[in-house]
Amino acid sequence: MTAESTDVAGATIRLEGVRKQYKGQTEPAVAALDVDIVAGEIVAFVGPSGCGKTTTLKMINRLVEPTSGRIYIGGRDVTDENPDTLRQSIGYVIQSGGLFPHWSVERNVGAIPRVLGWDKKKIAERTEELLQLVGLDPQEFGKRLPKDMSGGQQQRVGVARALAADPPVLLMDEPFSAVDPITRVRLQDSLIEIQKKVAKTIVIVTHDFEEATKLGDRVLIFSKGGRIEQFGTPAEILANPANDFVREFIGSGATLAQLSLTRVKDVDLDPVTTATVNDSSEGVVERARAERSSWVVVVDEKRRPRAWPSVDEVASVPIVSAYIDPRLPTVALSSTLNDALDVMLAASQGGALVTDADGGLLGWLRIGRVIDIIRGQLDEAQPDEVSYIEYATSEGGQAGVDDDGGAS
Repeated sequence: MTAESTDVAGATIRLEGVRKQYKGQTEPAVAALDVDIVAGEIVAFVGPSGCGKTTTLKMINRLVEPTSGRIYIGGRDVTDENPDTLRQSIGYVIQSGGLFPHWSVERNVGAIPRVLGWDKKKIAERTEELLQLVGLDPQEFGKRLPKDMSGGQQQRVGVARALAADPPVLLMDEPFSAVDPITRVRLQDSLIEIQKKVAKTIVIVTHDFEEATKLGDRVLIFSKGGRIEQFGTPAEILANPANDFVREFIGSGATLAQLSLTRVKDVDLDPVTTATVNDSSEGVVERARAERSSWVVVVDEKRRPRAWPSVDEVASVPIVSAYIDPRLPTVALSSTLNDALDVMLAASQGGALVTDADGGLLGWLRIGRVIDIIRGQLDEAQPDEVSYIEYATSEGGQAGVDDDGGAS
């Protein structure tokens, strides 16, 4: 969402009558657009396939040349500037990061600074700074090749590379669509945290309306031909769809989509009993029972969660195990309640651990709290939404889940 930094580093973007007509086509790919994007905000372009949202994004950095109209960035008319020079001043992120496969992470991140003539020391310092910003240890990942990293890690490198030359504008074309749903949620949360620190102007193309409402300070809904059907905040669009097209595009899930406006940070968290590897199990169990906890969260030296065993599991061994649970359900404060529910059900657990921007444990969110909020939407919900909620909160939807954390 909009950067919380006191210094906005982004630039305004203004499209005046920007139009794209391809040769041989009777209808324009993008009708004449008039759009004003405020410096430091995230604007999400969303709409059905073939509606011109990606074409519009690419016209901003002139990967696609507009047929007519003017483009202003920071008040400067860039329509006739050298396109290569223009693109060096705009960050660009695509699916899967778009990394050079035979270059190391360090070399990928430093690509534009090298073109701009930065010295090696400055590039190395900037690369280290950005890898830390996107949550990757420079010592661990700097020398790796993209093939030796997960899709989510590659996408983080793609964001770091796009920010390398400190551009005022960051364009993102379906950046998280190629990763699994849980990784996607974490990357979205990371982008929100990064934006709080860098305060850029970000334009993101997505086919997912829920992602648009989560990330966008404002959302621009396109219809075929690049026509704007509505441009407003997520709350405005959900509460007052501009026309039948918007209502149909949002779909019958609009009421439930209101959950995308509620963040984990808005909900009370429950405290947890924590332990570290090699702690005496007897002492941990005694402390957990005194705190009336059925579960224990094992954390590392930075309070990052490693596992979420039951008290009985802890009591079955003399010391706390070093096991790391790869399916541990974690969400960030910026996660939506939709995200949290998805994570809980995917992991078949009755809650999710909530972490801060550095991955440190803050507490846990029980599924019961989320369900109570969902049920509060039922008065206005459509029948198919009611059916989903009834399933999600039934034994079928919560197989293997209890409301006391962990897996039953």
